[in-house]
Amino acid sequence: MDVWRVIPLRISLFFLCFWLAGCLTVEAGPYWRSAHGNYSTGVKRSSRTLYNTGNCGHCHDQHGTYNGISNGGPFAFGLFANSFNTNASPGNYQKADSFCFACHTSSTESEQQGGITNEDYSKTFGGYSSSGKNDILNTFNQRSYHNLEDIYNYAKDNLSFFSPESSPCVACHNPHIAKRVKADSGNPAVNTAVSLPSAHDSLWGDGNNATDKETQYYFYQGRYQAPYAYGGTSRYEPGSTTTYDGTNLPDYATFCTECHNPNITLYSSTLGRNLIKIDWTTQGGESGPGDKHGRNSATTSLSIKAPFNGAPIGITMGFALSCTDCHEPHGAPNPYLIRSEVNGTQVSVPTTNSGNEIGYLCLACHKDDQAYGTSGTPNKWQQVHHYADDRPYQPRQCGRCHTSGMGGSPIPCMNCHMHGKDDSYLGSSSTGRICF
Repeated sequence: MDVWRVIPLRISLFFLCFWLAGCLTVEAGPYWRSAHGNYSTGVKRSSRTLYNTGNCGHCHDQHGTYNGISNGGPFAFGLFANSFNTNASPGNYQKADSFCFACHTSSTESEQQGGITNEDYSKTFGGYSSSGKNDILNTFNQRSYHNLEDIYNYAKDNLSFFSPESSPCVACHNPHIAKRVKADSGNPAVNTAVSLPSAHDSLWGDGNNATDKETQYYFYQGRYQAPYAYGGTSRYEPGSTTTYDGTNLPDYATFCTECHNPNITLYSSTLGRNLIKIDWTTQGGESGPGDKHGRNSATTSLSIKAPFNGAPIGITMGFALSCTDCHEPHGAPNPYLIRSEVNGTQVSVPTTNSGNEIGYLCLACHKDDQAYGTSGTPNKWQQVHHYADDRPYQPRQCGRCHTSGMGGSPIPCMNCHMHGKDDSYLGSSSTGRICF
């Protein structure tokens, strides 16, 4: 006898629905746990009153319409607008230039009910008092920024999941699984928002144990010392906590060097040249290869400030930094995506053109002459170059390097101090030491 004939129809339907609900829960789980799919804080466009928070229909118009009204499409992926405007003006982006900007813009323009506040890294995780920009769109419209068209062109040609109809934002973020990273500023690892370009379908940086090594601690185990958070010397980034070893920070060094590495050539249409290749992993010693702020650590001594000069992690040299210790991910008021706050210190790089402006970043962690007490003016570096324990050059031999003699004309910092660069600019007076 057929077993289904002896089971009441209502019981059969109950078990069928129960089974289907279980399948749907498994399949939809990552989305419902994401920043966009969360039933409480997820996407909720003001114009989509028929949909609950987190509903797919806030981004996708299944038939190009909502409530009988056409969206003017059709658009790729069933979205309600184009993904990206390839004719956008970098540094002057508008709301219509990226699908993501429809909600991630100023609160008065955002289509998200109530708007979305996205402060920059310096404020969200560094505790800085003001970022100046509190939405993603306008963060890109600053002095320096990631050029979205450059990202789009690279991703289109190199990333298998990326199509000509994709938004450049998805090169770093998977919108269906990215979490609300600002939800816990003291432990962004548990709510990471990024995915490796080589592993788009999974989150990166959400591991904080020995079997899931995706936090900054594991990039170079025992070598990450968190910088101070803004406003004191007893708490650390991210989130002004007492944790200082990187176990609460996504491994952004690995994430960023998926693209910014020695094997990939990245062209910047903003700068009109290829970007400098960054080698954050090679340990080539004093003469390189490998960046000194990465795994290729200094081998002599360091003229550095707290917390690094008495690091709680128990080392005095050999630190391996996270990219976000100095750089913003989207855009910044300083050049080169330099943060407005680093190691608890405000950083403002002047717009003058002396060649030494970048030193205002360096003095957040390194001792300049003012920190040594030999000058009352910040951003002078005679002591560290000529008198400190790890000085590279002998004093009172000014004419060998300084064109005016007697040290009267400081050498532009970036002649030597850039990712992976040495002091070969000095010719016969060079030491061959990697200077960054």
